[in-house]
Amino acid sequence: MAAQPWPKYLIQSLTSANQPQFTTNESLLYYLFGLEGPFEISPKYHIPETPRDARDVVSLFIVELNKHPVFFIKVKLPASLALASKRKQADDQMRDRFRDLSHLLVTLRLPAISAFGTFPVAILAHPVILNDVAPADRWSCDLLDADGIARVRQVAQDVRTTCQALAD
Repeated sequence: MAAQPWPKYLIQSLTSANQPQFTTNESLLYYLFGLEGPFEISPKYHIPETPRDARDVVSLFIVELNKHPVFFIKVKLPASLALASKRKQADDQMRDRFRDLSHLLVTLRLPAISAFGTFPVAILAHPVILNDVAPADRWSCDLLDADGIARVRQVAQDVRTTCQALAD
């Protein structure tokens, strides 16, 4: 069974070149988790301090239940995907967020998406050979195709189910 497509307003937002991707992801999270509660979307932004890194704006959207993180999405600019160093940086930033949020958890797991994978497996750097510790195929989910829609919807449903079990 094919995944139900996103609503028209989300598709327009996801495909618009003039639309900031940060607003798009916030809209997507409100669509998946609702406006009426019990979830809150908490956006956080990292603006680089040096002009050299000005294109490396990172946004983080944390979905919270009673002020506890239950899901997050980290967004980097799409141009960063082509650079192995930026993918490694994205991978490192995801791991840092897991560590930073771990003391606030009320669930056994914290699902997350790096927008530019969902379960990053660590690839150790080789001491002699240069290897890609964050391969581009890790970011293989397209939010506009049926598989991508189904994967993101399933992650959101799993989070809602886990949170409902906490309330019961």
